[in-house]
Amino acid sequence: MKTSSTRSRSKGGSGGRKAFRPLFRPLRDERGAQAIEFVGIIPLFLLMVLVVVQFALVGITAVVAKQAAMEGARAAMVADGAGPYYEEAVRNTAGSYSIREISRSESGEYVTVRVVLESPMVTGSLFGSGWAVPISTQVTVMKEKANE
Repeated sequence: MKTSSTRSRSKGGSGGRKAFRPLFRPLRDERGAQAIEFVGIIPLFLLMVLVVVQFALVGITAVVAKQAAMEGARAAMVADGAGPYYEEAVRNTAGSYSIREISRSESGEYVTVRVVLESPMVTGSLFGSGWAVPISTQVTVMKEKANE
């Protein structure tokens, strides 16, 4: 019989590791990880939604400003300087948007109407801030010739 001074090991090689398994079990336990990831992603997702909504509001304001300037230029083209009809046309078209500036200039046979609207802010309604994005546009048209 052969005696050996070395200890025999099992084939799996896990002889001494069984005692440490309970210590490493919490490190492998991933229950609740999805909930923590979800809670971490929610603010980023909401911020992204707010940014998209803000860009949409600015885009819509730009379209309304261009249309208001076009209506004002059309009224100024026909009125030929007789009264502030162009301002009324701009105010009617702008609706509930805050108007920062309405101006009119003439150069020979052309008339230019410039409109500056304030775009509503998503954060303004949430936090009560007075921030506004000015959206400026102008339209130049040829004056209508008087009938002779």
